[in-house]
This record gives sequence, structure tokens and C-alpha cells, in this order.
Amino acid sequence: MKTPFNKQPIVKQIKAINEALEENVMPMLMSHGGGLEIMDIEGWKVTVRYYGACHGCPLADTGTLEFIEQALQGAIDERIVVIQS
Repeated sequence: MKTPFNKQPIVKQIKAINEALEENVMPMLMSHGGGLEIMDIEGWKVTVRYYGACHGCPLADTGTLEFIEQALQGAIDERIVVIQS
């Protein structure tokens, strides 16, 4: 049986998140001159921080954050919640 995301070692959690972000999210953010980094993982909650053009962008608080959450939910687990630091 596969270990649930929230019970995996932090190294595996970060790897899974980075793989999902690199495939689905980062190309879009980079095309707009920005990016993001993982700041914290606690249970199902993933905290991210925007940088570059994404930092302070009005869409980063709504649509982009929702897009990131949906990408991680689809690739890893539907219980993941993404918040911005």
C-alpha cells in the first residue's frame, strides 16, 4: 500500500511537489517572469512564496494559487491545500 502524502518523509514530499510544479506550473509562471518556491509543508498544507513578477501580482492571490493547488491535488492528492506566505 502506498504511504499517504502527509506521512511520507519530507524529502519525498518536496520531490513530489517539485515534479508536479515543474511539469504543470513553473513554465507558466516563468513565461510571465516569475516563479515560486516551497516554504513549508505541514500535513496536507503546502505554503509557497512567489518571486519575480509573480510577487505582488493580484492574480497570484486568487487564480494562480488555485491553479497551483489544483495541479498538486491532481498529481499528488486531492486533500492538498496551498497557501501563500
